[in-house]
Amino acid sequence: MQKSNVTVFLEVFNEEARIESCLKNFSWAEELIVFDKHSTDRTREIAEKYATQVITVPFTQASENILNNYSSHGSCEWVLFPTASTLIHPRLAEEIAKLTSDSHFEYDVIGMPYGIYSLGILSRKSPWTAVRKYTLIRKSVLKLSNKLHNEIGYTSNKIYDMPFLGDDELLYHCTNRDADDFINRTVRYTRYEAEHDELPDRSQALRRSFVDILKSIFTVLFRRRTFLLGWDGIALSSAYICYFMLKFIYVWDRRRVNGNAIYPELRKKLDDLWDQRNAG
Repeated sequence: MQKSNVTVFLEVFNEEARIESCLKNFSWAEELIVFDKHSTDRTREIAEKYATQVITVPFTQASENILNNYSSHGSCEWVLFPTASTLIHPRLAEEIAKLTSDSHFEYDVIGMPYGIYSLGILSRKSPWTAVRKYTLIRKSVLKLSNKLHNEIGYTSNKIYDMPFLGDDELLYHCTNRDADDFINRTVRYTRYEAEHDELPDRSQALRRSFVDILKSIFTVLFRRRTFLLGWDGIALSSAYICYFMLKFIYVWDRRRVNGNAIYPELRKKLDDLWDQRNAG
């Protein structure tokens, strides 16, 4: 494969089960830079077999390390930000290499044909779906954010939508491998989003979170009509709505006096009463 003129940045923590496949899938990149968040398994050992660089960074729940460190590494004109759950078809990678190495290519952002697996299901009726992924960006127009799931952006309107080469020639995102994985990720992500909510007013934050629940219901019922997938659709719909409901609960809970304060006071009060009774 010809030179790609692409630097791939990958941030990982304890991903020994899937990082090797991910790194193999992106070995065509001119540079493959891994930010390892002090993994305690074989992640770093595996990464060192494939990566141009493996850089140890502090552990974080989100992608702060890419935000803070990417500009100090990589020399290619284009950058790409997959996750450990990302895979790519070789034919798509070949087309990307051609585009990014073409000095006459006039676009700044490339929309790659995209397929999202969630809970093992890939469908355009899934609420987790997108036609293209816009994370292959010319470095000069890259715009990064600390907003979870929306870290990667750009400042240019020169966007190229790659044509579909076939049904399978996609950039793949394989997330939520089973119900346990979905629940664990949902708890982690929604807690993080609630803790880093930018709205200072609690009522505004609650209102926005509640509107997100309504939007999620609209998405599965009318926009995607996910229920047409049968029991799979009902499960996907329930999981999707659950994400936004749990986020609402975290937003509601983080700015109130909850059981962490009330229960110790109640225990002390009852302990004192029982101490008095037993002493009498």
